[in-house]
Amino acid sequence: MKLNHVALVCSSEQRADDFYEGVLELRKIKSSVVSSELCRQIFDIDNECRILVYGNGLFTVEVFLATPAPGRQTSFDHICVEVKNIEEFVNRCEAMQVEVNRVPKGDRLLTFVKDYDGNIFEIKDMTGTE
Repeated sequence: MKLNHVALVCSSEQRADDFYEGVLELRKIKSSVVSSELCRQIFDIDNECRILVYGNGLFTVEVFLATPAPGRQTSFDHICVEVKNIEEFVNRCEAMQVEVNRVPKGDRLLTFVKDYDGNIFEIKDMTGTE
């Protein structure tokens, strides 16, 4: 297994740039928007969200620009790992009663699992096919 990226929440692009580019000296790789439908399916949040990606070739951080609702922490936070065989991994998760969430995005499926305490893990295939 290999760590692919870590996803965190930041309240503004300026604060994210200041920390990730300024402090960690990572390069801003891209900016994109996750639709409200996809946010609802994956994170149970009804808003679209802008994502900034910072990295240096060895370390990648997805930063979701969001502020938590009063009394609720955002749940965009997740860890993404790559596995050798995603289907075997999903089967093992199901056998161990780990919640699996497969969400269609275009012509592919995004795969997420929750650990027993509700932490979210995005699962990618090392071959890059999923």
